[in-house]
Amino acid sequence: MSDANLQHDPLQRLVLAYAKRADRTRYALVFALDSRFAGVIRSTSETLIGQMRLTWWRDNLTKPLEARPTGEPLIALINETEEQGSDLAPLLNLLEGWEFLLDDFPWDDRQLDQYAEKRGEGLFSFALGGDRLLTEDQKRGAQAWALWDFARHCSDENTRKKAFQKCGNLMNALKPIVFDRSGRPLSIFCKLMQGDVKRRSLTADLYRPGIASKIVWHGVTGC
Repeated sequence: MSDANLQHDPLQRLVLAYAKRADRTRYALVFALDSRFAGVIRSTSETLIGQMRLTWWRDNLTKPLEARPTGEPLIALINETEEQGSDLAPLLNLLEGWEFLLDDFPWDDRQLDQYAEKRGEGLFSFALGGDRLLTEDQKRGAQAWALWDFARHCSDENTRKKAFQKCGNLMNALKPIVFDRSGRPLSIFCKLMQGDVKRRSLTADLYRPGIASKIVWHGVTGC
């Protein structure tokens, strides 16, 4: 199945290239679902409509494989991934994280913490296999990544600043986040995030040649 059908963004497509062959379907699914949920939020002006659209995905993630609709590339990939033995439960956490985006800004610390835990840990856990427990450092790294990505896209200045500050606080309290080879795409995300935290500013454009070269270098060497 092509990336075009799954609507991966350019950063996801580049990072996906460094997933091990055995892990690629799982990464392709979790990146595509994350993008799809983001699209639901961006295109929703009424909370009830957004909730209904996300509920459709929750229903299909919890249905038996044979009861899911046909004709949707992402559903086909969910089925394929489940048939390969993946636990879909972390994808429900990912979805719950995105549901917080239906709440109006500004957000308080509790909302940011819950969002980061659900979306970040849901994505990282599924990407690493679903049945593997994240280490405490990986959990905090996952939460920091979710806050960093949130800050890069948030339209509310105060909430954006608060999210990036919380991301920095998490990263500064962490030991270096360690992944095995299966986690290389996630370590690329963490590398980009760490660069912004060190500079104390968000990179406006992650699609520049200089950023791409850093991704390629880390993707190949892990350094």
